[in-house]
Amino acid sequence: MNWLKKNPHITILLGACLLFAAYLFITDPGDVTYTEIEVAHGDSLWSLADQYRGKMKTDEWIKLVKTENELSNVQIIAGKSLVIPVVGDQPYPINSIEIARNEK
Repeated sequence: MNWLKKNPHITILLGACLLFAAYLFITDPGDVTYTEIEVAHGDSLWSLADQYRGKMKTDEWIKLVKTENELSNVQIIAGKSLVIPVVGDQPYPINSIEIARNEK
């Protein structure tokens, strides 16, 4: 214990590491898997983010989608396919959406 009192820079470094680890733990979005979906008429990246982002922030989710699909802007076209990150416990929440669309 005296060693830590004599070396306050080590104490500060350890404290900073603990704070950083806590930050990473708190902001962890959970399990992220990627799946391919077909864009339906009326879909936007924001509406898709509401369905699939889980605890991830909307802006981070959209950034991942743009990077994964090499999109230069946020425009998506109905009928095209997108690779999207699905965050959460359910591996394929897409099935429930397709079932809801089939009931129309």
